[in-house]
Amino acid sequence: MTDVKCELECGELLHGHPCPPLTLGVRAGHAALRALAVPRAVERELFAMVEVTSDHYGQGFADGVQVATGCTFGKDRIVRLPHGKLGLTLLDQRRRRAVRVALRAAVGEALESSAWFRAVRSAGEPWAPVPREVLEPILAFVLDCEDDHLFSTSPIFPMELEEGAPSFRTVPCQACGDLVLEPYVERRGEAQLCLRCAERIPPRR
Repeated sequence: MTDVKCELECGELLHGHPCPPLTLGVRAGHAALRALAVPRAVERELFAMVEVTSDHYGQGFADGVQVATGCTFGKDRIVRLPHGKLGLTLLDQRRRRAVRVALRAAVGEALESSAWFRAVRSAGEPWAPVPREVLEPILAFVLDCEDDHLFSTSPIFPMELEEGAPSFRTVPCQACGDLVLEPYVERRGEAQLCLRCAERIPPRR
């Protein structure tokens, strides 16, 4: 649990505040790593698919997963699936296998009956400041539970992700001057435009 507590400090810096979904994301990430018997990703060894949506009160779950697994937005190693759940599928790219970890309904019900949940729901904002004495009991509950109590974990299953090769060639947009990765350039006659400028400048007829 020492690693989890250290990562939670990093997660709070990334996410902006402590919250149960952030803690659950870190715990889910570790549960998935253990199930696959792989270490945290350094580069592109793993790929994460989180099921929490942009309107879910538990968006911190995705930040917790990033911290625990090393699957970050900057490395293009994480995507959202529009399922509205606190769930994670973690893919081991080298072995082409994956596992799904999802919050148990009973734990979700405990979370949603907590004083923390009542406070943020009353405020209408999941990021609303919550007194530490309101937050601590549910954080302690999430930290103290065993993985099997918190999550259902699927059997390991085969999975493969097809990806294109990285591109290294950029060209300047001839309207705004920004450098643009070549696949995202639109040509108008002899002019090369970024997509934003191409939307503003109508094609010649």
